Amino acid sequence: MNTTNFTRSICLLCILFLVSCSDNDLIGRMEQIKMYGNENPEKALVMLDSLEIEIRSAGDYAKHKYDLLRVRLNDKAYHVPNSDIMIKELMAYFEEEGSIPDKQEVYYYAGSTYRDLQDTPRALEYFFKSLDFALDHEECDPIMLRNTYSNLQYLFYRVQDYPNALKYGIKELEMCRRTQSNVITAFSHLGASYLALDSVPQSVAACDSTLAHVLAMGNLSKYQDLLMLLMYDYSYLNQIPKAKECHALITYNPQEEHNGFFCMAFAWYYEALEKYDSATIYCRQVLDYDAPLATMQDAAKHLFHIYAESGDETNATKYGKIYVELSDSLDHGKRQELAATVNNQYQYHLDQKKEQQLKEEKERYKQSFVIVCLLALLLACIAYILFVRRKNRHTQQLTEQAEQNKRVIKMLHQSELEGKAEDVVQAVRDSAIGKGDMTAADWKKLYQAVDELYPSFKDRLLQELGTFTEQQMQVCYLMRIGLSNRQIQNMTNLPRSTVWRWVKKYDWVHEEGK
Repeated sequence: MNTTNFTRSICLLCILFLVSCSDNDLIGRMEQIKMYGNENPEKALVMLDSLEIEIRSAGDYAKHKYDLLRVRLNDKAYHVPNSDIMIKELMAYFEEEGSIPDKQEVYYYAGSTYRDLQDTPRALEYFFKSLDFALDHEECDPIMLRNTYSNLQYLFYRVQDYPNALKYGIKELEMCRRTQSNVITAFSHLGASYLALDSVPQSVAACDSTLAHVLAMGNLSKYQDLLMLLMYDYSYLNQIPKAKECHALITYNPQEEHNGFFCMAFAWYYEALEKYDSATIYCRQVLDYDAPLATMQDAAKHLFHIYAESGDETNATKYGKIYVELSDSLDHGKRQELAATVNNQYQYHLDQKKEQQLKEEKERYKQSFVIVCLLALLLACIAYILFVRRKNRHTQQLTEQAEQNKRVIKMLHQSELEGKAEDVVQAVRDSAIGKGDMTAADWKKLYQAVDELYPSFKDRLLQELGTFTEQQMQVCYLMRIGLSNRQIQNMTNLPRSTVWRWVKKYDWVHEEGK
């Protein structure tokens, strides 16, 4: 039975090892597809489809990485999602099981999903969550952080919150420079933000930087959309020479592309050149192309002004009515409401972040307080243990000294010590280590021993003291056999101050011993 169980365990471990190796291999191949998808997302999606059969037998982490990569590649290929079901499931999983880069990525693509679904407040919320993970951790993806700033600039610009659009446009440019990536889009965003804030010099400078970098790249066909936008901005800013320079670099005809915005850019350009016939042609084409309502409204407004200035009341009235109708359709009140919602969401995010920081700070203070209390308790315990050990050691010493003193006193009473002065003195010296009582007979033996050893001491004592008490004589005799102040105090039980004063007063005793 034991052999069978052991065999089963080995087989299970081998299976788990093989599955783990298989998952790691799949994730490694998905990383390669991800890198390829940065340049060619459509081809990368085809490559990802080739893993579909293998991914069915993979673990949960590999499966969710697969789904997240599909969301990423579809976003890069500009495939607009039709629901948020997938991204919700991915957020729920990676919130519990994902690494920091996983969380940064899943929240970034949640923001992208809601941006494409036109849910600006929720897009803003998840871009900010991705931003929080990116800023708080070194292992974040710096390119994704740059793109997060870019999306925040776009969202705030779209709802006419131009100060915040400018704020995140500046951060986008900083990240472009830090990562040494393409700064063209960042300069373009700055130019638009400054223009919306009527900061003309800054807007012109940003547009100039955009144009300079486009020219430096050399591949102008790749930047036709951007050149069209620059021509539009330069025309609006009345920078005619630069608008003409952009016009000369544009290689295709917007009338053939049936692009409403491009037609509007040419209308602005020709109006700035005072070529009103060409401007009206492009404005009319905007209305014919069924362009976005905001672009059509802009075209109708231009046509109204052009015809009103030329005195054509019929056409001025016609396009004035179209402008009013388009204004009603745009529902500016709803747009302002959206702007307020986004601003409230932004403030909510800031308040929530501040609340989280305060909560974390409070938790740190709480942990610090607990640590200090534990340290104080530990120190108190150590101090108490040391005190008890010292007290016990002192008590033990006193006990030992008392026992020793008893033995010495007993020795003083033993008959074999009589007549042996050196032994008597040594016994007293030994007993002076601890406290003990000496009887009158004991003191008599000490006096006799000292007198025998030092015959002249008694005469000197009478000479120096004249009259003295028994205790003073005891102190002098103890001094004569070389006891310290502490030892004298132990033998006489006199106060410490008294012993100190008498020893100093009877200093001649030490001279007698020399």
